[in-house]
Amino acid sequence: MTYLQYHLVFIVPVLLVLVWLTWRRAGPLAGQYNVRDAWAWRWFWALPLIAFVYTTPWDNYLVFREVWSYPPERVLGRVGYVPYEEYAFFILQTLISGLFLLWLMRRTGETAGVSKFPALVRWGGAALLLGVSLLGVLFLRQEHTLYLGLITAWAFPVLAGQWAFGGDLILGRSKLFWTAVLVPTVYLWLTDAFAIHQGIWSIAERYTIGVKAGPLPFEEALFFLVTNLLVVTGLMLFLHPAAMTRLKGALPFLRPWLGFVALNLLLRIPLPHWPGGFPILGTLSTLALALAAFSFMWERFGWRSAALVAGLGAGLGWLVEWVGSHWGVPFGLYTYAGAPAPTILGVPLLVPLGWLAMPLITLLFSGGRPWLSGLLLVAWDVGLESLMTAQGYWTWHDTRPVWSGAPVQNFLGWWAVGAGLSWSYLRLIPGLRSVPGINVGWVYAIETIFFPAGLLLLGHPRAALVTFLCMGGAALLALTLTRRTP
Repeated sequence: MTYLQYHLVFIVPVLLVLVWLTWRRAGPLAGQYNVRDAWAWRWFWALPLIAFVYTTPWDNYLVFREVWSYPPERVLGRVGYVPYEEYAFFILQTLISGLFLLWLMRRTGETAGVSKFPALVRWGGAALLLGVSLLGVLFLRQEHTLYLGLITAWAFPVLAGQWAFGGDLILGRSKLFWTAVLVPTVYLWLTDAFAIHQGIWSIAERYTIGVKAGPLPFEEALFFLVTNLLVVTGLMLFLHPAAMTRLKGALPFLRPWLGFVALNLLLRIPLPHWPGGFPILGTLSTLALALAAFSFMWERFGWRSAALVAGLGAGLGWLVEWVGSHWGVPFGLYTYAGAPAPTILGVPLLVPLGWLAMPLITLLFSGGRPWLSGLLLVAWDVGLESLMTAQGYWTWHDTRPVWSGAPVQNFLGWWAVGAGLSWSYLRLIPGLRSVPGINVGWVYAIETIFFPAGLLLLGHPRAALVTFLCMGGAALLALTLTRRTP
């Protein structure tokens, strides 16, 4: 049996049945919680995206270390180290667990409640879960506990945060909670044991403690338990009215785009310890930055404006890079030959994603000045050239380079394209000229420190210093001009 056949036999039919049962059941999706169906479905569809982004680098590292392995003849192909079917599993498992919970919620008449001793449940449970995650860091130091450590260090900090926010709300419906967690978990235990027995995938024994239930290692059982805990806890919290009250109190300081900015930074932290993971971590972190820019535009100007900016930035960015890599205009002579996947007609995916986000960030940080936005982008590119050429994303063929193989024409081209995109954004959305309060433009200030620090940790001290001086100088100029503006 192949991995695709495993999905078709064990996963897809269950998902289809749950879809049918959930839609067939009459009444509001989360009526007992007094939550609108639109709100429930919005967060339900957000969960697979969150799971996909958070799990992808972790899963790639597991396969890179050969904790998990997949025979080539059992999978269709790979992105990074992970098979296509495994990426699908991130989404399919999340949908199954979420739909099962929603179906249970429709069947019960039990109202949303709060457990006894709420402070003890929240903070005591969070402290316990955080302690387990710290223990997991120690497990990473030993080969036979590596898999256990990777699970606990990856999942339990998130569980601790969920529990600190609303563990008392979760245990207010403990029967619903544990039913929603354990039923999918037991089913996945059984199918996972079958897949291991059939050789669809395997777990390296040297990375496990050796405790098994048939072919199923203890660590695999723990993995499915904690992933279902993450999904069910997250969805129940999103739908609990008391959770919404708590969240609304923090809404002035919490925005979806801020979460994507944080995710962008978190995805880059493992790079110095896992240089081979750059293709997947770099792509995902750039995707998170693009989502931050898109969600900020949606929040401030509506989804149409967000889609317009995203389409223009990513589309024009891809076009100039495709033209540039073939004819040397406007950046100079370079190619993407050998660039890691995923690519779009030869252009790495993270490149148009970067053009989607970066000009918007620099435009906002410059106070709506397209010429200065282009200058900020040039300073940013000083670091990007050092990093991306070292990683093999593009190769320069110019005979007169001035920095990391790039000619003067490259930096002039960056200024022209960046300033042109910024000007176009202003023409389409004049409100971008002045956006009060904290906005996504402040990412540039964070990058002024974070990006050079990353270059230093990756072994590029000269590039780190030059990038810091260029980005820092450009940022100071932008801040000075912005303060002088009445």
